[in-house]
Amino acid sequence: MDFELLCNERGYDKKSLEARYIYRTSIENADKERVIHVAANKENVHKRLQEFNGSKVVSMAPITTSIYNLLEPNNQNQNIVIVNIEKDTKITTIINGEVYDINVISDGMGDILTSINNIENSLKKSYECCKNTTIYTQDMQDLQIEENDHLEDIMPVLYRIVNNVKAIVDNAPNTITKVYLTGLGTSINNVDLYFQEYITSVKCELLKPFFIENTSIKIPIKDYMEVNSAIALALDGLGYGNKKLSFKSNGSNLSDIANMEITGESVVDFFKSLVDYRKPLTVFDKTLLRLIACMCVAIIGYFVLSSSILDQIGEKKKEIEKSSTNVDTQIATITAQTAKVNAGESNYQQLITALKAIEKDKNKTSYSEEEDESSIESTVIEKDSIPNLLNRIVYLIPTQVTVTSIENTNGTHIVINAQAEKYEQLGFFKALISTEEVLLNVKSTSGSKSGDTITITIEGDLP
Repeated sequence: MDFELLCNERGYDKKSLEARYIYRTSIENADKERVIHVAANKENVHKRLQEFNGSKVVSMAPITTSIYNLLEPNNQNQNIVIVNIEKDTKITTIINGEVYDINVISDGMGDILTSINNIENSLKKSYECCKNTTIYTQDMQDLQIEENDHLEDIMPVLYRIVNNVKAIVDNAPNTITKVYLTGLGTSINNVDLYFQEYITSVKCELLKPFFIENTSIKIPIKDYMEVNSAIALALDGLGYGNKKLSFKSNGSNLSDIANMEITGESVVDFFKSLVDYRKPLTVFDKTLLRLIACMCVAIIGYFVLSSSILDQIGEKKKEIEKSSTNVDTQIATITAQTAKVNAGESNYQQLITALKAIEKDKNKTSYSEEEDESSIESTVIEKDSIPNLLNRIVYLIPTQVTVTSIENTNGTHIVINAQAEKYEQLGFFKALISTEEVLLNVKSTSGSKSGDTITITIEGDLP
């Protein structure tokens, strides 16, 4: 009747839901019985069955009723609370070794991943952010640093979860001795310390499958705990589960509904059970469980490795683009300098041609100059002196120096006007003219600067 009322309140069609329930003796009132009721949409169940077309589904069990079979057998009679932080959070209360209550709250990793995904635009990267986030307790507040970029997305959700868990622990019919944490939420570092800080009366720790201590496979424990739900349901499929659980529907036994047990959102299908649930696990069964765990860890490792490789490829692409830009800049600079040198060479060739023409005219005429109005001194320059001078200057001039003019002012006296961006370049040019004896008695002005250009005059006599 309660289920029908709930369906009417929420607008559900009762006929579209598959329902199961468990009887439990009420601890608060011995004259009453307690019922744990779960339901699933039939359409979702049929879709999952179609995925296993041609195979027989032996069991489909609720995670909340299966998760505590990961505990060691000698610890299953304690009063404990198991907090399974997945998309939403399911809190299972175990009293005297039996599932006594199941609470589902909407807060969970679904809210956290959605909030981070709004920033990172990648669910995989959002999950990696959770794994790289460390929660600091009150004793470590001064250690909070900028590397935990998404604490503001994680902490409000965890705060609501821990308050709900604390209320359940405080209001439990029997004293709770331990709180276990499992699910994707355990990927956040120090989440158990955070719960312990608020729930001080009970020890809080991460739920580790009982067989981890004896396994020879070297896999980090957290990689097991991330897939605890799948491992717990796998154990149920193999017959290692809570043998006291008895799901019924409309007075029928499990055999009347093809040995199928239904949960709310999360259901995992398994093929034919390989062992009798009344017998201990064989070596083959244990090997199979280890293979399942290895496959889960391998898948997680693949995604982490592929993400790392893609990040490295992106960084290398950026480096190549940067190097390519630098090379293009250098090529452009060299091209500009080459054009400048070619232009200077063209000017020198024109000067040489003009001087050769002047030299030819000199061979036909003589030059005279009046000195002190009383004496005349005539100087004849050899035939090839001027061309030789220009050729030597062409081969000696540094690439950074530009000659603007060459003038034969008197007899063998030559005046050269040159310019460059630095004094040392012009000084080097003057030194070459002197040491290579292009001119004798070489002198130069101190130079004048206009903007970035320095101009000097170099004088000397032809040898």
